Amino acid sequence: MKHCIFVYVINVDWYFELHWLNRALAVQESGANVHIIMGFTDSEITSRLRKMGFICHQWNIDRKSINPFLNFKSLVDLYLLLRSISPDIIHAITIKPNIYLGLISQFIRIPYILSVTGTGIVFSGKVLTVRLVRPIVRLLYKTSSTMVRRRIIFENFEDRDYFVKTRLCSSRDAVTILGAGVNTELFKPISENNTQTPIILFAARLLLDKGLGDLVEAGKLLRKKGLVFSIFVAGIADYSSINAIEENTLEQWKREGAIQWLGTEKNMPDLIAKSNIVVLPTFYGEGVPCVLIETASCGRAIVATDVPGCREIVRHNENGLLIPSHDSKALADAIEFLIKNPEFRAKMGARGRKIVEAEFSKEIVIKQTMEVYERLLSQKRKHC
Repeated sequence: MKHCIFVYVINVDWYFELHWLNRALAVQESGANVHIIMGFTDSEITSRLRKMGFICHQWNIDRKSINPFLNFKSLVDLYLLLRSISPDIIHAITIKPNIYLGLISQFIRIPYILSVTGTGIVFSGKVLTVRLVRPIVRLLYKTSSTMVRRRIIFENFEDRDYFVKTRLCSSRDAVTILGAGVNTELFKPISENNTQTPIILFAARLLLDKGLGDLVEAGKLLRKKGLVFSIFVAGIADYSSINAIEENTLEQWKREGAIQWLGTEKNMPDLIAKSNIVVLPTFYGEGVPCVLIETASCGRAIVATDVPGCREIVRHNENGLLIPSHDSKALADAIEFLIKNPEFRAKMGARGRKIVEAEFSKEIVIKQTMEVYERLLSQKRKHC
């Protein structure tokens, strides 16, 4: 990719740094000039990315609104930025950048990639406004496929199959790369601490759809049985999302002793190492949740809902337990079983590490992503 001009389009800086930085560095190391267009909200992140050699462009995007037509100015701003950069290839990430780039691609005719990092609230949400806008989003995905070379990267096979079967994309365009990858040297297995108070960890964006409320209810059921444990909660309070958990709700759970709220945690390897079980009772449209990949890499047992994305990394009764969504009793039963069976937890943790090494390492994901970029670029060169 030497001398190639490459552009990432993404909604917000912290998400890019957490999940996409390694892949962007690999593109840069291949000899490309890498531009990042996104909503920069943290000057320290901006400074770090610029020191790494990335060319950063501020893009004002309203993440809370799920109707792209309400953000016409953002669409125009993105179009003008792309015209000024004149890239060889563009990679958009998450639903709104995907839709915007799909529309713009009809005018700038540049090969591009869309990353479906889970179907998100637009496809999984039940509220009326989400259901009303869903057909529009589906139409825009279909429209963006005409006359321009593109690929769509999915993080799990079920999302890919859904898009292909409903004709949102062709099987030729669809590629599956499992999750964001994990640094297996950083997230390494460490034996559990022997403690009389097991730690149950929930680490995710603090959205209603991630299932923290169900975990709180499961905790109440377990405490009624006399079980002693702590629920640690770590994650970004993402109030720019329409399904964010209100801060007063978190504070109430904390006052009641239902959870210990840690806030945003930077040192995830250490946090997972301190825990005994990691729980994600999500009913959000996940890709492959990073915390579950990191947990398996660290050799911890998992309890997660039996939904797309979670099923990719959690193998029931192998490295974790899968339960129905919105089922606090099933969640409580699974947690109780793992609390009472530490030897089985340890076997699950060892199995999870092997799964990650074989399928989810950072090296595997970077290699597969770079292959998509190279193939799209080579097709462009053939047609030039």
